[in-house]
Parts: sequence; C-alpha cells; structure tokens
Amino acid sequence: MVQYPHALRADGRYQLVALTHSPVYNPADVIGYAVLTTGGERISEVLSLEQAHARWRELLEQDEPVLAEDERKETRTRPRRRRR
Repeated sequence: MVQYPHALRADGRYQLVALTHSPVYNPADVIGYAVLTTGGERISEVLSLEQAHARWRELLEQDEPVLAEDERKETRTRPRRRRR
C-alpha cells in the first residue's frame, strides 16, 4: 500500500512527517512518523512520534556545525562608504 507523507515540521535539510494511506491528511489516519530530507528521501523507517522527533532533532544538531561554518562572513576592517 502507498504511504503518503504529510510534513509536520521542517527545518534545515530535514522534515518530520506523518505517514498515512490517504493523500489527504487526517490525524486519525496516521500510521506512523518518519524523517525525510527536503528532497523526499526517507532517512528513517516508520517510527513513533517521539522516536521520529528525537531522530529529526539529532540530524539537525549534527548539521549545525557545518551550517555555522558556511555562514561565516569576512569582517570589514574599514567601514563602508556612504553614497550621497
């Protein structure tokens, strides 16, 4: 049977999704939870909400140092000139 992901939370490169057998989300139809990349690749198997949330947070924390290095900017030694 087809499983449809419904995003609950998204941050960085990962999203926490609820899985259902219906393309329309209904909380009563949830069969489990999983972690996906923003590209749709499944990182985890079907889990409980607590397990999926813990895995999602773990992946985000692992990515933080990489993202922080990429966001470094050179500091200016001289102030910018104002145009008049």
